[in-house]
Amino acid sequence: MAFLFSELYLPIPDVDLYLNRIEYQGIRAPTLDNLKALMHQHLTHIPYGNLDFYPEPKCPSLAIPDIFDKIIVRHGCGGCFEMNLLFFGLLKSFGYTFYPVIVKCLFGSADPVVPTHCAAIVTIDGARYYADVGLGNSSPVVPVALDDEQHWQPSAIFPNYYAYKPHRQGHVIVFEGNKANDRMTMVSFVPVPVELVDFIPLNYYGATADISPVRRGIIVTIFTEDGTAQIVGYVLTMTSGKRKEKRKLKTADEFNRALWEIFGIRYEIDPALLRK
Repeated sequence: MAFLFSELYLPIPDVDLYLNRIEYQGIRAPTLDNLKALMHQHLTHIPYGNLDFYPEPKCPSLAIPDIFDKIIVRHGCGGCFEMNLLFFGLLKSFGYTFYPVIVKCLFGSADPVVPTHCAAIVTIDGARYYADVGLGNSSPVVPVALDDEQHWQPSAIFPNYYAYKPHRQGHVIVFEGNKANDRMTMVSFVPVPVELVDFIPLNYYGATADISPVRRGIIVTIFTEDGTAQIVGYVLTMTSGKRKEKRKLKTADEFNRALWEIFGIRYEIDPALLRK
């Protein structure tokens, strides 16, 4: 008899299709350079988004076949647990040594925060790296070296991407972010392995709780080679270098066209949502 949640632990159904989706051209080996390339390609090709659980609360499946079909086969977007569990499967197919951790998203808050996120700690040649492709436009675009507390580790192109620096506070690691000299605490976590099933209640809370940040409106984000693109509340914001452009998506056709042309998402929004 299969384990009740065994589908969370299944391998990627078609690694070639996944790599084609993110246009990864490198070799399949568990190296640091390849990890950097995989994260970059994933974050610039697969958008973070809550289209499947907003406005109606709906908990997305964390079964690997379901995530793979939704994001890779049907060109959808996903929440943080979907994105990272899919990426964990890709890391496993490359032979990386890693373990998942539960993460709190702080974003400058000094108050206690509910854990609503996850990431991977990857060990390469004895060094530990934090890998996360599910935090939207706040994601580190490259692995963050956990044992380097002295230097800012740029994600990619300033000023649009965050640089990260880890700090230890007892048994907790806190990441400070720096974006165009605007610094704040970003995430915190205990570097202890957890089971994938531990993410099930956190995923449910994040997708359905009224006070969850991703339940406040439509969110779709992706990195580009020189900036970011995001839709928040039907407003499309594009950054490129130091330029920023905003425009409201006023019709369903305009919204759906932007999803496909900018984010590569096949989706049909209900026109009634734009009239609210």
